[in-house]
Amino acid sequence: MYFQCDPSEDLEAWSADRIWAELLELAVRKDDAEVLDGYTDRALARVWKSQHFSYWMTTMLHTLAGGTGFDARRQLGELSSAVESRAGSANLAEAYCGWPEARA
Repeated sequence: MYFQCDPSEDLEAWSADRIWAELLELAVRKDDAEVLDGYTDRALARVWKSQHFSYWMTTMLHTLAGGTGFDARRQLGELSSAVESRAGSANLAEAYCGWPEARA
């Protein structure tokens, strides 16, 4: 299961029971079963965004086995785009810290 919480929180405090209990409480409080029905799709969207971010960071920051000069220049170009532009920096920061659930 993919799980995202505030970075200051202890992950050990978030058992599967607590996660599901909070989700169920939200569904009951709102009297809205769609909270539960849509959970998988929302969670999978976050998981795939996280997978993409992990792949992107790995291929941008690590030397590729058998990599060519072209690969090294591509990596520098990606890194430059990520740190030298406000939009690139914002994307990197948001991806690193986690996406808001509503946008995931």
